[in-house]
Amino acid sequence: MLTKKRLPLLIACIFGLEVLIYGWAAWTSTFEPSNFFAIEPAFVFDKCARIAGRVSAALILITLLMVGYYGLYAIYREEKKRDAFRILITLFTLNHLIHFIYVIIRIKSHGTTLSIAENLHGFLTFLCIVLIPVLLWSYATLPRQLYVATILHLFNISYFMNKTFLGKVKPEDPAYHNQLGIVVLSAACIYIVCSMYRENRQSIA
Repeated sequence: MLTKKRLPLLIACIFGLEVLIYGWAAWTSTFEPSNFFAIEPAFVFDKCARIAGRVSAALILITLLMVGYYGLYAIYREEKKRDAFRILITLFTLNHLIHFIYVIIRIKSHGTTLSIAENLHGFLTFLCIVLIPVLLWSYATLPRQLYVATILHLFNISYFMNKTFLGKVKPEDPAYHNQLGIVVLSAACIYIVCSMYRENRQSIA
């Protein structure tokens, strides 16, 4: 399924899914049933950003579990696994770029602005989201520096997603699905740490 030959189709599926997300958000945010276009952009893109973010979370979770199960070095020793890993990273990047566009439009719709200076960590993370897939597709092998950068990248994305989930948990609204997301992503990161320990032990042996 996750092969280079199918990458164009998989990319098309991501764009198709996001179109469906927008259509659903627009349809469920219509205030005048007789006029589909009588909608508030703020409501539409709130929903778009939220659902697209969940798609990104699902993609990164699959990626984390793959790295935890096989180990990143082991993934790179087999072409099919290597391609599957790079495709997952690429699909996550494309989906999250669309998510980011939704977020920007949502922010503008609410009459606020996004400051890079106040969100420097987020800006650097966004650059890494774009850069890491390019680097991964550029190397057939996995240099130690790229190994470390990729692991840190996955951890950093997980941190940001957990931070987002945590921000939705309020005393008056436990948001149990977001709490579950925090637990699952955190467990997946721990799984990767165990995988790294296993791989390092094997390399020493």
